[in-house]
Amino acid sequence: MEKRTNRIEILFTDTELERLKVRSKEFRSISSYIRAALVEFSDKDAKDRMQAVEEMASLCRRFKDELGWAGGNLNQAMKRANELSVAGLLSETYYKEVLIPSIDGLKKTMDKIIAEHSDVVSKIIRSVLKNG
Repeated sequence: MEKRTNRIEILFTDTELERLKVRSKEFRSISSYIRAALVEFSDKDAKDRMQAVEEMASLCRRFKDELGWAGGNLNQAMKRANELSVAGLLSETYYKEVLIPSIDGLKKTMDKIIAEHSDVVSKIIRSVLKNG
């Protein structure tokens, strides 16, 4: 193993130094932690994996919002349909103009989510196979 003879001086705030000490506890020394972090940070595969994870997390947040919106619309339409049905007033017009479009909107949202999720998963798998 090559002998380490080069030294570098880095200045830290007290907070930064404490954070560094906490994060490096599982390593033999702060130096070994920094060397490991350097390898991990410069590893292109790790960067690609992190980017894929960030992209998937972003999609999940967006999908949660979209599903919440679409589900809320459908829930309101179904509640109104139930009220109209109980009162004997559920018309074919409400069914065609409100319920069917709400159901179709939810289906389109779900199809979009499934397609985008599939694209991201395929991208991740291609990256893993390419680098594996």
